[in-house]
Amino acid sequence: MKIEKILLRNFRNYKEEEVSFDERLNVVTGENGQGKTNLIEAVGFLSMAKSFRTRREQEMVRSGEEALSVKGHFEKRGSPFTVEIVWRGAGGQREFFVNGAEKGSVFDLLGGAYTIVFSPEDLSIVKGGPDARRRFLDREIILLRPVYYHKLKKYKGVLKNRNALLKKEGADPGLLDVYDEQLAAAGAAVMAERAAYAEALSRAAAESVSMISDGREALSAAYRPSALGGERDPSGVTAGEYEEAMRGALRRGRERDLFLGATEAGPHRDDLALSLNGSDLRVYGSQGQQRTAALALRLAERALIKQETGEDAILLLDDVMSELDAGRQGRILSAFSGNQVFVTAAEAPAALGGARVIRVRGGFVEKNTF
Repeated sequence: MKIEKILLRNFRNYKEEEVSFDERLNVVTGENGQGKTNLIEAVGFLSMAKSFRTRREQEMVRSGEEALSVKGHFEKRGSPFTVEIVWRGAGGQREFFVNGAEKGSVFDLLGGAYTIVFSPEDLSIVKGGPDARRRFLDREIILLRPVYYHKLKKYKGVLKNRNALLKKEGADPGLLDVYDEQLAAAGAAVMAERAAYAEALSRAAAESVSMISDGREALSAAYRPSALGGERDPSGVTAGEYEEAMRGALRRGRERDLFLGATEAGPHRDDLALSLNGSDLRVYGSQGQQRTAALALRLAERALIKQETGEDAILLLDDVMSELDAGRQGRILSAFSGNQVFVTAAEAPAALGGARVIRVRGGFVEKNTF
């Protein structure tokens, strides 16, 4: 799939701009703070109505304005389609349009545009806490299997209700029993999806990191559900076994949960363990190895999207190529064959010859040529 052009209104430092793209390789250049990252952020925003830089839409609205809109013209399987997202400051109202028709929720956007972002912040997937890795897993699963959005939403809703009850003095044990059953069932559905995706991700990431490192490094990713103790390999665990494990963890932890006023066990406490050449990547990996692993996870995501949907995702690389040596740049570009790629850089790298160069200054596109 490809994005042919994008129309921005009051998005970050862009007042009103229309930018056309090459179907293969686009390099967005300019000095720091001029709008390079803002442009590819807008492209990524159209796939899930989420930014890879912030969770607050207000931060994406141009200073002094009350609303923003982003509209993309795409081509998928030979057919054109458009996606538009409007956010209004008064009450944070969001409106979604596909081919000009208004949709009820972000769920209606899922499965439309596939984008993959790699940015320096991706190091948090490797170096950060478990919450960064959970967000990574959840986003990728939602992108591939939109029904997971509802499973995750259901789990979070029950979790919120149970935590509210735990905070009340003299919480009704009978009502806690009801919430425990609901949370066990909802949590099992989430864990089963995560485990299946993590297993496929690990295989694809191993191939990716081997390619980037020219066979010198081996990466593995393992899902670690807290309901199973956080260490057990979940391979072969059934949905029924997840539900029983979750039920048992809630039962054993109830007294502590009541003391803390929060639920300690469940998918909201799970992790994705990453190891390189058999060692914990977070603890023993060098900065370069951690960055390579983060990029390999994104390449693995690309492979799984292609495998499950037949689509070539749009790749958004924010300030990445300059940090890689020429050999790794070449191998990565070779791996991107078939995808539409966006790269931000202060100047167009020599290895990216033949790309469309889009120069930006202060929220304006100065040049949009080959």
